[in-house]
Amino acid sequence: MNEDFLHKIEDIVTSLGYECVHAGIRSEFGRLKLQVLIDTLGGINAGDCELVSGHINSYLDSSDEIPGLEDGRYYLEVSSPGIERPLYRLDDYKRFQGREARVRLSKLLEGRKTFTGKIQGVSGDSVLMNCEGTEKIIPFSSIRGGNLIYRFGNDENEKAKRNRKGKK
Repeated sequence: MNEDFLHKIEDIVTSLGYECVHAGIRSEFGRLKLQVLIDTLGGINAGDCELVSGHINSYLDSSDEIPGLEDGRYYLEVSSPGIERPLYRLDDYKRFQGREARVRLSKLLEGRKTFTGKIQGVSGDSVLMNCEGTEKIIPFSSIRGGNLIYRFGNDENEKAKRNRKGKK
């Protein structure tokens, strides 16, 4: 049920022409929070968040099949993933191959739980990263969280930023 609900939220976002980076429900300060991260090639502004929020609110108001939100005590947060975009799916690691990222693991790998390096690609169900000149094979199932790293003045970051805005 929860997955069906989140897929519906994703469908709403994509029908409006945005990428749904993440949709999830979690408890925060005793209330449930429905967090939706959206993106688009030109970036996200407050108007984009308002538009998506309005459509999701309309759906929430008309639906009685919302897992965990039956008592009406929740809040909705629609925002951009930010410059250090979180990586949620294996496809995210494929998409951002060549970019620097930090991954946090749920269990130790080579005595560590955090790796920072350039994403080399994906092989099967593992993420390949170059960390300080050494290739690491990180099982996706071990990744608790990951995000891109932005370094101010980095030529790769500036090139990616220009490409997002559609400039060459």
